[in-house]
Amino acid sequence: MIQIATALSLLTATFVARADEGSATATPKSIEAASSKADPVVQIPPEGRLPRALVALSPSSPYALVVDKSQRTLTLWKWNGEHPSLVKAFPTDIGRNDGNKTSEGDRRTPEGVYFFQSVRDKDQLDFSLYGVRAYVTDYPNYFDRLEKKTGTGIWLHAIPDSQTLWRGSKGCVVVRNKVIEELSPYIQLRATPMVVQSRVDYLTPEDWQAEREKLFSWIEKWRTAWEAKDLDKYMEYYDEAFRSNGMNKTKWRAYKTALTEKYSYIKVNLKEVQAFKHQGKFMIRFLQQYESDQKQDFGEKILYIQDSTKGLGIVGEVWQAKAQPSLASSNTGSPEKN
Repeated sequence: MIQIATALSLLTATFVARADEGSATATPKSIEAASSKADPVVQIPPEGRLPRALVALSPSSPYALVVDKSQRTLTLWKWNGEHPSLVKAFPTDIGRNDGNKTSEGDRRTPEGVYFFQSVRDKDQLDFSLYGVRAYVTDYPNYFDRLEKKTGTGIWLHAIPDSQTLWRGSKGCVVVRNKVIEELSPYIQLRATPMVVQSRVDYLTPEDWQAEREKLFSWIEKWRTAWEAKDLDKYMEYYDEAFRSNGMNKTKWRAYKTALTEKYSYIKVNLKEVQAFKHQGKFMIRFLQQYESDQKQDFGEKILYIQDSTKGLGIVGEVWQAKAQPSLASSNTGSPEKN
């Protein structure tokens, strides 16, 4: 069972209404960046609005970074149990060329949801180029690979004060040395996301909550269809382009049919749900407890979902067995097994 907070009245009361906020796409107010007058001007998100991209963060990994390329601003958000709350905003540099990264060497910053896989400190870096620390992301991610994007080595890294944040990177997201040191305590490898978008879309609490509830209702219906061994209903949640563990949708149905006939019952419980949205694509990540009369396992599952004219559909699914009760030590590349 998935637990979803629906206390919308409490959520709305958290924010102070402003007469000049306008619509959900209101232009953010500007403040001078503290690190350097020459740096980009930090754009504070509209007060009382929530980033559409952050649908849910887990208790064990409650922080997320959001990069608005058009505003050259990186924001840090914390999940407070009901919704993400803004912690702080920082100036940032991005790829030298405009647009979304598609190929190696195009000097563009990719857009999507990325997780930090490893960290490199000062003694492993050229200080003049990368400062005191760099976090290596998992670009190209699942959706990037589906779109056959190329390139590697997209980092969140620092630069010293002697360098400008206007120079343009080879595709990395760049901040000041003191900023990356400030961000480091909030980053858990393979658990903390960095969402990069050309322009971040902000919603009112009511609209944000409505979108969240719609998505979580869809996930719950997928879960209950699987648990009820209703194969016809279960397969409705899978896109025709679905691929997992070397199987297309037809082979996946045959595989699941065999398991349904083999087991007298199935129980599926989800917890520690993370959910992110980017341009009609969703990444849903959670811990899954699976049980039948012949098998029990526990691990992390990721659903890659795409919105189309036919509605939401799962295009990819990966699974990794694990013993620890959190997402923090997981990775994002193992195939589905149950």
